[in-house]
Amino acid sequence: MQVLQSPHVFYRRVLFEVSATECQVAMEDEHHYFVLNLRHDGARITAVDSTSRRTPWTLCPQAASRLQEFVGQPLRQRIAVNLPDIDGKQQCTHQYDLLMVALSQALRPGRREYVAKVIGAMHEHRHAELWLNDEKLLDWRLRGTVIDSQDQFDQRDLRNILPWADEHLDDQSLEALYVQRRAVMVAASKGIDLDRIPNAGVAMRARAGACFVFQPERAESAVRVLGNTREDVRGPEDLLVGWGEHLAEV
Repeated sequence: MQVLQSPHVFYRRVLFEVSATECQVAMEDEHHYFVLNLRHDGARITAVDSTSRRTPWTLCPQAASRLQEFVGQPLRQRIAVNLPDIDGKQQCTHQYDLLMVALSQALRPGRREYVAKVIGAMHEHRHAELWLNDEKLLDWRLRGTVIDSQDQFDQRDLRNILPWADEHLDDQSLEALYVQRRAVMVAASKGIDLDRIPNAGVAMRARAGACFVFQPERAESAVRVLGNTREDVRGPEDLLVGWGEHLAEV
């Protein structure tokens, strides 16, 4: 496979710290930094807390209240690609995704780490890789959102892949796809100077109704957080620096 050369590399790092009754998860990329804590009784979620440490829009932290809809949701061995009783478009996309993965992670005590890397992040032809605890799970070439690889994902489009994936993939592959799909989608924004967009309403044409902030009734009130985007990320070690160290020592 020919090496794709590009200075435009996007990283996303996700860490899980799971005990018998809690699942703490942190995610950081160039645009976002969220920390969530899920508590459970071994069968269902009993409480959810969220901290928005860095967000692109001022109203993003308000979406944390929507996460209470997850209280009472059953834990599961296999990730769900959607929950019929929770409208993901009324949630913060990234916190919603993290909780969807945490529903299955919470049953597996220990520390786990996902690292996503997208080379040529905002170009038509891209190279996307995903690791779990240093084991490479996915290695894709993409044309836009279409996977061009010599594996079971070949010629699948990330925009509509989840129903097929839910039917055909094993548990680990489905979870890996779910994590990597979002990273690839977000990576495309690497070529956009978000500081030039005053509020989410200006970007509504492309994102209308996609998440909590991009609902018509609040998008124009969601002001850009200037300087939010990190431009100093050179690798996954630059993300989530120091997070979880106190947990690892316990």
